[in-house]
Amino acid sequence: MKIDIEVLGDLIKRMENGKRVKPELDEEKLCFHLIKDLDHVRGFVKGSATTKKYMRNEIWSLISFINVLSWFVTFSPADFKHPISLYFADTKEKFSLDLRDKNERYRLIAQNPVAGATFFHFMCEMFLKHVLEVGQNHSELYGNTNGYYETVEQQEKLILHMHMLIWLKEVLSPQKIRDKIMDPTSDFQQKIVEYLESVHIGKFMTGTQEKIKYHIKIEKTQNPNYQDPTQTLPDPPSPLCDEQNCDNCQELETWWQKFRKITDDLIFKSNVHTCRGQSNEKASKKDGPGCINKYGNCKARFSRNLFTQTKVNSKTSALNVKKREPWINTLTPLVTYLLRYNSDVTSLLSGTGIKAIVAYISDYVTKPSLKTYSIFDAIKSVFNRSTKMLGGSLERKKKSQKTTVKMEIGGPMASL
Repeated sequence: MKIDIEVLGDLIKRMENGKRVKPELDEEKLCFHLIKDLDHVRGFVKGSATTKKYMRNEIWSLISFINVLSWFVTFSPADFKHPISLYFADTKEKFSLDLRDKNERYRLIAQNPVAGATFFHFMCEMFLKHVLEVGQNHSELYGNTNGYYETVEQQEKLILHMHMLIWLKEVLSPQKIRDKIMDPTSDFQQKIVEYLESVHIGKFMTGTQEKIKYHIKIEKTQNPNYQDPTQTLPDPPSPLCDEQNCDNCQELETWWQKFRKITDDLIFKSNVHTCRGQSNEKASKKDGPGCINKYGNCKARFSRNLFTQTKVNSKTSALNVKKREPWINTLTPLVTYLLRYNSDVTSLLSGTGIKAIVAYISDYVTKPSLKTYSIFDAIKSVFNRSTKMLGGSLERKKKSQKTTVKMEIGGPMASL
């Protein structure tokens, strides 16, 4: 109630001009103290900037409590394509795998943000249960899970986006891994390379990007039964058996061939980065802001460095995993096949890599959506709208409760 509106306006103007403001006058200190008061209240509001600050503390606490991180997984299930999501959004009781028209799919999801949130939650639960095997009795895809932490973002199109940190049991520290890798008498380096290459790759499974692009084009034009795999469900494999050359074994081999083909189709449709910006004539307003910065470089740091085989960096002792495609991130084929859309998987075996990911998670993913001067501007507008009420006879507590600031988030995120 003691905030000086003129001082608040002066702070906003100075910050908008790029000046670094350190409060010196008592009136300025009161303005900054107001943000702390807001943080105290917003700590109980899900999705607020303050809860994101708390998440940062939780991540560091988990690292201190459990051990070093092992994997960083990002995935974004496409709610406007997946048949389960469209089933949640529709009023039809019977589930159908028939492909839907693009306009119908977008309309269903736009009209039902709860369906998008329900689908995203369902996919995350299935990932935890069937990929990480949380609460199950057998090993998961990456190893025995010791802990995990999830943070959720909304993208420009309001699609929900998951960032997940994974801790594995009995993991060596980065220093011990480094020592074992550099030990010429140990076979540790060979074993760790085999493990890494078995669970994530930086290439297509059946050929180069140009080859995959050509085969998909031929398939779409010549096969009347072709279906976009991003709009279908994964087919389960045939059961394993102990016999040789039986029908199940042949069916399983056929399934693996189909798996590789469909996974490459999925990677091409959802994982290949295309730079958009001033240097790209195809960029348009409907695609959103481009990724080319003012220096002409890609903000996402594409294209990536290539490695013909997994090698040890002699300077840092870190393993550079085999990477043969410059425009895709590393991924786990099985996860791509199951999720049917974009996913990135990064191994964290070096101290440098762990620090980089934790910095990304804690500073970028959990960053507040508003600059400080924008928060001050929102506060000022609330004071201006409520001038009459603030000068009235209401008691101080009631005035503070009626003076609120709203935050805009997408429908799916609010529903989640």
